[in-house]
Amino acid sequence: MKHLYILLLYLPSGFGRLTQRVTHYKYTHVALSLDDRYEHFYAFSRLRAKTPPISGYIEEKRIYYTLGENIPIYTKIFKVPVSEQGYARAKRWLAKVRRDPEIMYNLIQMLLLPWLGGRPVYKAYNCGEFIAKVLEQAGIPLDMPYYKYMPRDFNRLLKRYAIYEGTLGNQSRDGMEDDFFQETGRWEYFCKTAYIVRELLYRQLTGHASKHFAPEKVRFVWEPGN
Repeated sequence: MKHLYILLLYLPSGFGRLTQRVTHYKYTHVALSLDDRYEHFYAFSRLRAKTPPISGYIEEKRIYYTLGENIPIYTKIFKVPVSEQGYARAKRWLAKVRRDPEIMYNLIQMLLLPWLGGRPVYKAYNCGEFIAKVLEQAGIPLDMPYYKYMPRDFNRLLKRYAIYEGTLGNQSRDGMEDDFFQETGRWEYFCKTAYIVRELLYRQLTGHASKHFAPEKVRFVWEPGN
């Protein structure tokens, strides 16, 4: 028997506070840890601290959740039992997502999901969709389509596996030198955000990526074969 650790988290930012108001739920993010040290997380989230629209698959550290501030991390943790085979499938899914250059963040879905209820978009995920897919790969039955999941829905789905609600310490400065905390120029911010919106609209209409899709335009760093 193996375990996946699913964490609901609150991100203390303007975007996080807006999400709270829209969803009427205190936690604004959901991530995965593969162990109970809770130091390394897998998620779909902002790729830099000050550019929330420019998001994607990211392997996070605790310091990311407070945007570099030494304040507690508010969380609720679920310890989800899965089979050896399910655990292996979940890890293969993580590796596939990490390597696939077409996968991107579903920004439009994230903004409209509370009102429109969600719809699948070709190789595009937000944090809830990503974690729902991980659980699905691990053999955990979902109670609705993966693309409808928001952070609050995991509290319902996984409530019997809850093991902790409170705060995580954030004294370590590990990660402060990462690209996550680099500044982004206004023109780059604007161009990437516009490209992301255009690409997502194209995928919603056609069901596939645009012919000349450029992964480096939806991320800050893309390393093929990673």
